Amino acid sequence: MRHNGRPAVKASKILATDINLHPDEPVTVVCADCRTWRKLIRGMIPAHRSTDLGRQRYDVDNHLVRCDTRCPGSGQRIVLDLTVAQWVARIEDGLTETAACRPTKVLRKVKTPTEPALHQLPPVRPTAGSARTQYLTHRSRCAACTGRAHCTDGSRLAFAYLQLLRQEPQRRAAQARTEQEQRVAERGQAEQQLRRRVAEWAERSPAAETADMMRRSTSYALHADSRRRLYGPDLQVEERDTREESRALAETRTEAAIRQASPVRRTAAA
Repeated sequence: MRHNGRPAVKASKILATDINLHPDEPVTVVCADCRTWRKLIRGMIPAHRSTDLGRQRYDVDNHLVRCDTRCPGSGQRIVLDLTVAQWVARIEDGLTETAACRPTKVLRKVKTPTEPALHQLPPVRPTAGSARTQYLTHRSRCAACTGRAHCTDGSRLAFAYLQLLRQEPQRRAAQARTEQEQRVAERGQAEQQLRRRVAEWAERSPAAETADMMRRSTSYALHADSRRRLYGPDLQVEERDTREESRALAETRTEAAIRQASPVRRTAAA
């Protein structure tokens, strides 16, 4: 097998996934021209064709379908300048970079809960009011229910209404007990939360007071520094007030002198 005349390619310049340097396996490399795996023989890629289907293929009518030619990558020299440890390190680095590019956790889309259909809703417990409404509606529409006479459905509705009417005080008492228990539970939760907040504040109060004191001292120091920059270090409050009064009096006198010397004023006086 002769060399193809191309410059030799170093194994360090080939992608780590395009070469195999496992110690228990023969050295194989991907041909750069046909992108097929080939075993190295005496440091070169052996002669091969672009596919492994044979030189020529014919169909049933004896027509030529494919004519494979010699791959230009045949006889390419490969210089193995990598050790097995270096090649394994390159493989691991590539796997690490690939794992970093992929999301670490698959976030599944939460399905929107669907409202149950009408036939899936639990039946509403009847009350004396609803039973009375059904009874009166039936009597207004039924021709057999006149006076004290009732039909079969009317009698059933009347009996259900009377039975629920007798159970109404018990139902209201049970409802009142349930509401009272719920209020007691809510009050207990509020008191427990208040005690927890008081305990947390008692635990964090010293640190909060220290931070507040430091903030006040820092604010006072910044205020004093700004005041020294504005009025000077030796200027007292009384002197500053005197200077401001003198400046205001001077401005007033200057405005009065300008009005006195104004030609418009003299013309108006004449």
